[in-house]
Amino acid sequence: MKIVCRILLGFFLTGYCLTLSSQGSNNQSLGLQLNPYLDEGFFNRSFIMPVYALRYSVGIKEHFTLGPEFSGTAFKSKSTGSTSNTLRIGGFVRYSLLPEARIRPFAELSPYLAYYSWNYNPDGYFVNIEPKGNKSYFSGYIAPGISLYSKSKKFSVDLLYKFSDRKFINGKQAVFSYRLNYNF
Repeated sequence: MKIVCRILLGFFLTGYCLTLSSQGSNNQSLGLQLNPYLDEGFFNRSFIMPVYALRYSVGIKEHFTLGPEFSGTAFKSKSTGSTSNTLRIGGFVRYSLLPEARIRPFAELSPYLAYYSWNYNPDGYFVNIEPKGNKSYFSGYIAPGISLYSKSKKFSVDLLYKFSDRKFINGKQAVFSYRLNYNF
């Protein structure tokens, strides 16, 4: 029940902030990421691990942007049938150094609530782990990065390097990421 209350409170606060900040603002964007995680397991076809994210952002001041974000990962081993999923719901705030340039360095902070579930084959290579379960946790990341804008500034690509207290899909506490954005 606590988790549901936290999620609802987060959505209401984010929605309230977006409503206040979007009045008179024309700096909005919708970001999307959908790609397989590329490493040795992908190339030798032993598992599939898609990464996805969706975010909406509103410019609240010349240098600041904020909004909600939904992201996650999925894992499926072709050899053992083991699966795991991570869903994250949170928000973000971004500070851009050059808000009008086509190349914009930025720093981003993103707290989120994550739900992780797994179903591992006990005969597989997962040792000392419950075969089936789930858990929730609160975490976040900080990320320096750069946004590259098209000439019309309708499209942009965010390239960022995330640092967190939790491990990402690559098993480390830091990972390179990117996102394609439509700006309106």
